[in-house]
Amino acid sequence: MIFIDLKTKKQVSEPDAPLAIALGYFDGVHLGHVELISVMKQEAEKKALKTAVWTFAQPLTNTVSFVKKGPLLTTAEEKLAIFKEFGLDYAIFVDFNSVRNLSPENFVYFMLHKRCRCELAVCGFNFRFGAGASGDAEQLVSLMRNVGGYAKVVPPVTRGKRIVSSSVIRGFIENGEMESAAEFLGRPFSIYFPVVRGNMLGRKIGIPTINQNFPPNHIIPRPGVYCCTCNIEGSIFLGVANIGIRPTVNNESLVPNCETHIINYSGLLYGKKIKVTFYHRLRDEKRFSDIEALRTAVKKDIEDTIVYFSDK
Repeated sequence: MIFIDLKTKKQVSEPDAPLAIALGYFDGVHLGHVELISVMKQEAEKKALKTAVWTFAQPLTNTVSFVKKGPLLTTAEEKLAIFKEFGLDYAIFVDFNSVRNLSPENFVYFMLHKRCRCELAVCGFNFRFGAGASGDAEQLVSLMRNVGGYAKVVPPVTRGKRIVSSSVIRGFIENGEMESAAEFLGRPFSIYFPVVRGNMLGRKIGIPTINQNFPPNHIIPRPGVYCCTCNIEGSIFLGVANIGIRPTVNNESLVPNCETHIINYSGLLYGKKIKVTFYHRLRDEKRFSDIEALRTAVKKDIEDTIVYFSDK
């Protein structure tokens, strides 16, 4: 179990005070998660408790594993940044293997009550815990009462007739429906990966790009061209991002990446992490007859992107 002090972003051995804890996987930190955190913060304030989120994540160290529930919407680093924005005190990352065989009773007593100093636990309506997912939200309420604390269960958050969930959001992103993904996330979908070297073709044809690779197990949007923004050291630039294998110029790799032209920016960004935020899918990725046809299409994509954001 790893405790991260969100104010310093440093690992600590244990919390320095009793906690109110929001429990969940928190992939995407979507509107349902936001409601969970909001309820937890409101209840924590009544009892003067410090606040925390308890979750599984991809490895922060070699000892931390995660539960694979589908391609990831957010990395651990992105989760930490979002949790910090909520003004929370701690993030607690747990090795799934260390809890997978615990009974619900032992999970609450040893992990929450003893190890985490949890006095208030907040979970979603469909929360499961304990060996074989044998515990549910109702049982969490009962078991927390047994150790002198209490728990609250948050009902589902809906948009239209659909319950907000990470799996629904994954479907939107994999279909290129970025507006719908943003509605359920509460913000546009983004990536935050290092810039790697490409084949430099964009720079040679006067339309320089940055290349970013998707890490293993991370969601990849539907191949195509997207209107996006790029955050470079706090400055926001418009951009055109291509998700795919670049079929006009790439005869080697079938692994999709993100290649982005940052409008009105010419600096070198190799090795830096850049946040690319996706707003709208313009078109499919396609193979062009030659480089000049590709250049013409990208220029049209740039014009369409500028028009898209001018209407916002």
